[in-house]
Amino acid sequence: MYTKEQIQQELDELKIKYGDWNFDIPLPFGIWTKGNLGVPQTRLRKIVQVVNDLSQKPISECRILDLGCSDGQFSIEFALHGADTIGVEAREANIKKAIFSKEVLNLRNLEFRQDYIRKISVASYGKFDAIICSGVFYHLPAIDAINLIKTMYDMVNRLIVLDVRVALEPIERVEHDNNEYWGTIFREHPENATAEEKAKRLFYSVDNMTSFWFTRPSLINLLSKAGFSSIYECFNPAHMNFGKPGIHHPDHLTFVALKGEICELITSPTANGLRENWPERSLTYASDKPTSFYKKTLLKLKKK
Repeated sequence: MYTKEQIQQELDELKIKYGDWNFDIPLPFGIWTKGNLGVPQTRLRKIVQVVNDLSQKPISECRILDLGCSDGQFSIEFALHGADTIGVEAREANIKKAIFSKEVLNLRNLEFRQDYIRKISVASYGKFDAIICSGVFYHLPAIDAINLIKTMYDMVNRLIVLDVRVALEPIERVEHDNNEYWGTIFREHPENATAEEKAKRLFYSVDNMTSFWFTRPSLINLLSKAGFSSIYECFNPAHMNFGKPGIHHPDHLTFVALKGEICELITSPTANGLRENWPERSLTYASDKPTSFYKKTLLKLKKK
């Protein structure tokens, strides 16, 4: 059992060694990892509600995998609800903070592993009722992202929650397994960034210099081809702009893919086995004026 003084001392030491926390997590004795800023974590609320509504069992009976778990808030939240949870994170700075929070909260149903999400498998992790892939998928190159979708399909029993940035325009084309996908290449790090510099950029990729943002139609097509029986976009609860008016980003979306039994039709047998792709630009909700963030992304691409 930790005392208040021990928690505060170790918290301060971790901040000196690894930098401040990414998320504000409540610890015993009224201590918060970022001092209790009071900023609502609406993305967390959305994801927990989705799992609660669609997992077909109480969260306390679920086994949850949290990919790219950062310093652990989402994993800790599910564990506090009673779920058997594993958080996976590549960066040492994040994993050390996450393990500290787990230990002071005495969460025996929570495990953190320092690992690359490219390496996860059924053999090394087992199967899960729900997989949370929040804020990490769009930091991968296209082929790695495609393979991750296939891996998650193999590892999940019920649903994956994919919280992701999407490309608003089909600029770049990728072909894989005789399928084509469209999106935008995003630069993760400066061209001459060292491994040490990449490690310190906590909200960017661990090692790859560029990543691929799929368009909304291509991402839905990718999930469908992986075998998910139905795919949904979650609009509510909304992920607002951290307590400020308006959405966080118009290109930041949450998809839910369910792995269920394919229902065969009796009165329309020709529909059974039918697989169709969403055409590009068929699911755009964007205005005619791109966001300032997206303009910067396109400008970087034009300069390459």
